[in-house]
Amino acid sequence: MKKVILLSFLVAAFTISCKDEPQGNQGNTPTEVTVGAIDPATIRFMCETAEEPNGQADAPHHEVYLQMGNIKVKVADILNCETLGKDTYEQNQIPAKAIAAVGGWWAGAGDYLYIIEEGGNYVVKKGATAEESENNDFGYKTIMTFSKTGEEIY
Repeated sequence: MKKVILLSFLVAAFTISCKDEPQGNQGNTPTEVTVGAIDPATIRFMCETAEEPNGQADAPHHEVYLQMGNIKVKVADILNCETLGKDTYEQNQIPAKAIAAVGGWWAGAGDYLYIIEEGGNYVVKKGATAEESENNDFGYKTIMTFSKTGEEIY
């Protein structure tokens, strides 16, 4: 009799442990995170002072790099380069939803860059203005586009 009870217990335990798991996401919370996706919080520009070509020491020269997670890529060369705070975005014609921005003014002209999420990608835009500009438009144009995993899209 003890063997029958023990055998019944083992069969029941085996049956319960082999129960099929429910398919798909049964709740409202996501269960999968895209592997390799860049977290927008890790995206930033870095300005590095560079030597001016042709030995012109009177003008500043900066190489601008984009850091996305563990990816670092050069995106532009500009004269003056500072990280811009969100409180300066409007005056520099940068959308409020931009992730990061840099730029600077030197000798009557300024170069500016920002990165924004558009169409499921990260898009880097560059614009410029000068004192003699009649329409005061920075004329931002897309210079680079990256996928959510940080791959450059041509």
